Amino acid sequence: MRHVTVNFIRFAGAGEGEAALRRATCLVENARHLRRDGRGDGAWLDIVLLGDVEALSPAVRAELERPPCRLHDGRAAYAELVDRHPRLLERFAGPYGVIGYALLRWTLIARLFPGEPLLCYDGDILHNVPLRDLERAFAGLTTTATSTCFAAISDPRWFSAWEEAVLALEDDPGRFDRLMQGALSGTGASPQLSAEEFLAKVLIEDGTLRQDPLPADFPYWIVPNPHALPRLYCYVRPRGAPERIDMPMRYERRRGIDHVGGRPVAFWHMQKPFLNQLGVLSTLEAADPAHHPGRVPVLSFYGRFPYDALVRAVDPYHDEFPMPLPAPRLRPLARTMIAAELRHWEDGTPVDRNPFSAAAIYRRYFEEGDLGLLFNDRTWPEPGIWT
Repeated sequence: MRHVTVNFIRFAGAGEGEAALRRATCLVENARHLRRDGRGDGAWLDIVLLGDVEALSPAVRAELERPPCRLHDGRAAYAELVDRHPRLLERFAGPYGVIGYALLRWTLIARLFPGEPLLCYDGDILHNVPLRDLERAFAGLTTTATSTCFAAISDPRWFSAWEEAVLALEDDPGRFDRLMQGALSGTGASPQLSAEEFLAKVLIEDGTLRQDPLPADFPYWIVPNPHALPRLYCYVRPRGAPERIDMPMRYERRRGIDHVGGRPVAFWHMQKPFLNQLGVLSTLEAADPAHHPGRVPVLSFYGRFPYDALVRAVDPYHDEFPMPLPAPRLRPLARTMIAAELRHWEDGTPVDRNPFSAAAIYRRYFEEGDLGLLFNDRTWPEPGIWT
């Protein structure tokens, strides 16, 4: 079974190139993490790069080429797909807009690794358990993490079904809106904001894409949104698997592996809201190490202060089990933190000194300490969730 992640590098310009890759992914940090404690375990993480590949510095390239990682240049195969989907990409911000790329990446993976069983990861995944252990757990399964941040594909028909669905959107641009009308009615979700995830939701729910339920004895938690714990689903309600972890949850790191409720988490999805929560916590801790910072919610939801309608726009189940939202009184603090994060990126602050970067967060929570700094009943934004 092959482990694959596909990522693009925006073409050079202010805030682009390697800086944009480090901002959007934790590829470098995950490469280091896999090398710690033998998480590679004889397996490989295949990193496919698109876009301005030459923008990578020798140091970053070296990090991504050392075992258990290896680099692949996917540009030629991707260019062919771009040529086949002009109308689709025009609607979704081009081949290096997040949504246009996300819609095409599954067909690209099938082209590059035809017929192979695959475990596919977003670039902001940080592996927690060894790759070989994931292979054993997902053998024969075809399923997603209820989000396309992760997919285990043993049945190659999954890829062909996806390709057919995307080609249908190319042939009939109005088809996307018609598909979304029924699926998202009454949820407050906005399909334009996460079109690939919502398309996957529709195709899973109508049976086009195979979505195997995880067996009752599945050994790991699959957590699509750590900032929404204890909920274990995001875009699709799971079948045959827990929807949430029993509360109160207990976090501990044993021999380098993070456990929640006594069970290992397969991987951490280090997406922007979770990174913000961790970055805010470490910033407050550094500002006044003598005092506990209190409850720390997400203060930046993709660059904006989180409020109910904003979060619901990308989370069709927000009303059922909402992400803890910050109190309005925290808006001034949020504005300060959002401005500081933006300034760090715009000024080119080295990633190891930018408290909101994956590099600094990895150092603080995975090299110097652990996630227990956040996963406890004093710091988590909602009481009674953690012991």
